[in-house]
Amino acid sequence: MRRFVACLAFLLLLGCASVAVQEFEVYKTAFDKTNEASTAILDQLALQERALFLRHYKYARSATRFDPGLARFFSDSVDPPGTAAFRGALQVIKAYNDLLYGLESGQTAQTLAAKLSAMESATSSSIVAVGGVAATATGANSASLAASMATFDKIFQTLLPFIQLGLKYRAQEEFRAFLIQNYLPVRDLLLHLRNGTSAIFPVLTAASIREFNEGGTISTEDSKRIETYRKLLADWVILLEATIKALDRAKAAAEAPPTLVDNVTGLTAFAIEMETAAKSAKTHLAELATR
Repeated sequence: MRRFVACLAFLLLLGCASVAVQEFEVYKTAFDKTNEASTAILDQLALQERALFLRHYKYARSATRFDPGLARFFSDSVDPPGTAAFRGALQVIKAYNDLLYGLESGQTAQTLAAKLSAMESATSSSIVAVGGVAATATGANSASLAASMATFDKIFQTLLPFIQLGLKYRAQEEFRAFLIQNYLPVRDLLLHLRNGTSAIFPVLTAASIREFNEGGTISTEDSKRIETYRKLLADWVILLEATIKALDRAKAAAEAPPTLVDNVTGLTAFAIEMETAAKSAKTHLAELATR
């Protein structure tokens, strides 16, 4: 009987672990779609941020001056600073999710260390990008984007020393402790991405309302473009809110014993919500591409 009970307990534990990994796989797939949609939205932001700078910055078109500090605005090979900071936050969150999934799926400590290294690189790059925004903020549209960077900088500066300390970890339980301890800053990044849409919107729509600000009227086409941007950012807000809820559940699962399946079974519902919002965002991105 004792052997039977021990065997049954082992099978239950194995079954719980299998369910947990499956749930994390569903969440990881949904987050990857979230990341794709977010990347496409930030591609739109990069175009509009650069165009806004070129229209308003005093020396942007100077025939006699070149400021190497403004290189990001002139080169198409990289994002302008504001977009780079938003994209960097997304890369940090992705690296955290990859680390979380790697831990739950039993990846080696060496593999987990490589994922943490990617998180450190994204955080360091984001800090540099944040610093390039304030110096070039011109007009209300850019200023709101610059103001949003202060919060990003604070979160990145909080995360970086802990990530650098974590690069010394060589055991899975050390990585688990790191994930739990740094969950709040990563959640804050997601929350600030969500709140940052209010700063992104005026940058995205600046070209469409330029004539209106100069005393003209907004064309029907520009009005439709503005509303499509509004719907696109609304999709992104829903997407990020679902990701926050899923991350909350994933963190609870990382903390819990493997027998507590309740902590992970809710991930699927959030994943479905994320995929639905990502699909809607894809539709609105396609609409923008035709205008």
